[in-house]
Amino acid sequence: MKNLSKKQKAKLKKLILMTEKPNQIFVDNFSKAENLFKNKKYLESLKIYENLLHQSPNHVSVMNNVGLIHERLGKYNESISFYKKCYELMPDQIPIIHNLANAYCKTERYNEALPLLKKIINTGFRHEFNCEKYALCLFYTQTKNETKIFIESVLPKFSENKLLNGLLGKTLLHLNSHSRGLNYIRKSTGFVEFDDKGVKYI
Repeated sequence: MKNLSKKQKAKLKKLILMTEKPNQIFVDNFSKAENLFKNKKYLESLKIYENLLHQSPNHVSVMNNVGLIHERLGKYNESISFYKKCYELMPDQIPIIHNLANAYCKTERYNEALPLLKKIINTGFRHEFNCEKYALCLFYTQTKNETKIFIESVLPKFSENKLLNGLLGKTLLHLNSHSRGLNYIRKSTGFVEFDDKGVKYI
């Protein structure tokens, strides 16, 4: 969630009130679990959230935070399972779409991440992180020309972004635009050398 804007984070926190109206004990335990999460006490936080889910199985904020904990613990399949449940309940909430798409990207499931990120991009949330992930998905799943068009449309705003420069460079090499491609790769890596096998990135 660190890549979300402050506005998106605030919006996500408000989701606690959007499925079931919690009682005060529920709210207190939710806050306790949230504080434990912030202090990186993930297993202690998870235990409280799991108890809350027994009380409110469809509580979106609890499910989302359980997904975040599994993600921090490197259990991406588990995190995806919880994010998908959140998405099924609230398919138009950008923070939820963001979390699911990001987890898909971390597991290299680019085909599944692509439509989610496209939804975010088309909504107008063209933040740097979302553009990076969308460009990555385009590179691995779509035509190189589509990738080129998108990256060139956002790169003026994020001209120092190494990932976008590198992806555009590799895309241009695929499109046989070697000189331009190498220029963008230099911006991404600093050096480009040639050996007997072709281009070497350092």
